[in-house]
Amino acid sequence: MRTQIGRMVAVALAFGAPTLLGGGAARAAELATYYHVGSWDAFSGRAEDGRYVCGIGNTNPDGRRFTLRFVIGGGEVLFSAIKPSWNIPADTQVPVVMQIGLDTPWTVQARGSEHSLNWTLDRSAVQAFDEQFRRAISMTLSFPDGNEQPWSVPLNGSTAVSNAFGRCITDLTARSGGSATPAAPKGPTQPFSAQSGAPAPAPATAPAPATAPAAPPADPSAPSQPTRAQ
Repeated sequence: MRTQIGRMVAVALAFGAPTLLGGGAARAAELATYYHVGSWDAFSGRAEDGRYVCGIGNTNPDGRRFTLRFVIGGGEVLFSAIKPSWNIPADTQVPVVMQIGLDTPWTVQARGSEHSLNWTLDRSAVQAFDEQFRRAISMTLSFPDGNEQPWSVPLNGSTAVSNAFGRCITDLTARSGGSATPAAPKGPTQPFSAQSGAPAPAPATAPAPATAPAAPPADPSAPSQPTRAQ
């Protein structure tokens, strides 16, 4: 049986061609938070190009934020890890490992720019991700190539926020007429190395074996980075 997110993404895909909100580019002023549960929030609105967006996110008190977003009419869910102190060169390729509970880790290639890392999962992978997301109590994001320490993301409220995400996709798909066209340690840590950089990766489609977590910096006073210097 499909999970809520997997089912709603499949419904939305029945309308229009694939589209993607790239680079975490939705402005906060264009999106409104309409629901809070546990440590999560659900938001919706329009992207910069006018397309409807549904999303959910978790914000740490230190400003780190992890989000999932879906553009109505799109074919993939966009994941973002955001940290204000990051300063990532545009189009830097950064590996990220998502460990949800005790399930097999997902190893993905993210694209970095400024303060964020962004990667996608297609609808078949989102189905498996959502099943894990609903039943686990926490997840960990690791950055194997840098000295950014792993993030622990609580999943209290994950089932309810997944339901809200799915309802948003259904409602906004109907509102848009099933169309993809517009309707309405010391120093900052980083998730990359100075030598990183590669063409944008293809979306991940299935879990892969986890890479070992990055070891802490030998010198805790040095700025941390999420990829190793070459």
